[in-house]
Amino acid sequence: MSYAEKTEDITKDEWMDKLNNVHIQRADMNRLIMNYLVTEGFKEAAEKFRMESGIEPSVDLDSLDERIKIRELILKGEIQEAIALINSLHPELLDTKRYLYFHLQETESALEFAQTQLAEQGEESRECLTEMERTLALLAFDNPEDEVNQAVLDHENRESTPKLAKLLKLLLWAQNELDQKKVKYPKMTDLSKGTIEDPK
Repeated sequence: MSYAEKTEDITKDEWMDKLNNVHIQRADMNRLIMNYLVTEGFKEAAEKFRMESGIEPSVDLDSLDERIKIRELILKGEIQEAIALINSLHPELLDTKRYLYFHLQETESALEFAQTQLAEQGEESRECLTEMERTLALLAFDNPEDEVNQAVLDHENRESTPKLAKLLKLLLWAQNELDQKKVKYPKMTDLSKGTIEDPK
């Protein structure tokens, strides 16, 4: 029998009962969390989590220092210093990933423009202030520091996307497939809170 012939729907309560009966080992969950902390470069949190959970990270946590320093420089707007550090640690990275170098230069140009042009004019003109806010919002949401972090991990042949993020993408993909097939199922509508809604 193909799925198209099957008409039985599952209720949210049935779905939740099935979920509650799935046992996930605490150690597996802890490894997912540690993987996330290490991949994203949260060294202090990873150290504390190691002490609390007993889970050892897959890498030496001191190896995160370089990525953390690069991220801090980018977040402070010290783009040339970040580029210099990247070049000293991974001389060929920006040559092989030209888009990354371009994005860093683009970020630096936007910062310089905001600091020299918009700051002065923003005081005089509401229109300029709005433009400055828009420009800075683009910088805030572009996340060049994350792009560099992923590029460094890729360059080192290490996992650049946390396993937890991959699982969430898999969930979204599966839900999209079910939606396209017009399947009624309890859908997770808020990933951050784990909110599941009744089938529609």
